[in-house]
Amino acid sequence: MDRIQPKVTSNSSPLIYLAKIGRLNLIKNVYGQIWIPEAVFNEAVTQGKTLKITDASIIEEAVGKWILKERISPETDLKYAFLDENNKIGLGEKQALKLCKQLNADILIVDDKEARRVSRILKIKPIGTFGVLVQAHRKGLISTNEAQQILDDLIKAKFKIDPTVYHSIIKELRKTKTTQKHSK
Repeated sequence: MDRIQPKVTSNSSPLIYLAKIGRLNLIKNVYGQIWIPEAVFNEAVTQGKTLKITDASIIEEAVGKWILKERISPETDLKYAFLDENNKIGLGEKQALKLCKQLNADILIVDDKEARRVSRILKIKPIGTFGVLVQAHRKGLISTNEAQQILDDLIKAKFKIDPTVYHSIIKELRKTKTTQKHSK
C-alpha cells in the first residue's frame, strides 16, 4: 500500500542545482509533484533564461507538469508579513515559506540555513538538496554509487558543502544500503 505523498514546496537553489547536473527528476521521483511561488519561478526560470542558463529551460519544461506555480494569496501574504522583516533570507525563500503555510504543505525543499531555521519555527519540515538525494536512495530510486556520483556532480557544479556534511551524507547512504540489504 502506497502512503499518501506529502505536499511539498521548493525554493529555487535545489531546482537549479539538480537541473544543472541533469537530475531535476529526482524531486519528481521522490515527491511526485511540488509547488513553487512566483519568486522562485522568477529566480529559477525568468532570470536564468535572461542569463541564457540551460537549467532554466529544464525547470521551465517541468512547470505546469509536476512543478506547480502558485500565487501567494493577499491573506497569506499579510498573515506572514513578519517574514519580510528577515533580511537574512531572500524573496524566494520568504515566498516559499508563505506558500507552505498557504498550502498547509508538509515539506520545504530549501538549502539556506536561515530559511531552514525559520521553517522549523513555522512547523514546516525543511529538506535540503542532499535530503532529496538521501530520500531517493532510501526509496531505492538510485544506488549508493549513483547517489555519491550525484553528490560529487553537485559539488562540481559549485554547490557549497561542508566536508563534515559530505562525509555524514556518505555515511548515511552506506548505512541505508546496509539496512536495505537486511530488510530484503
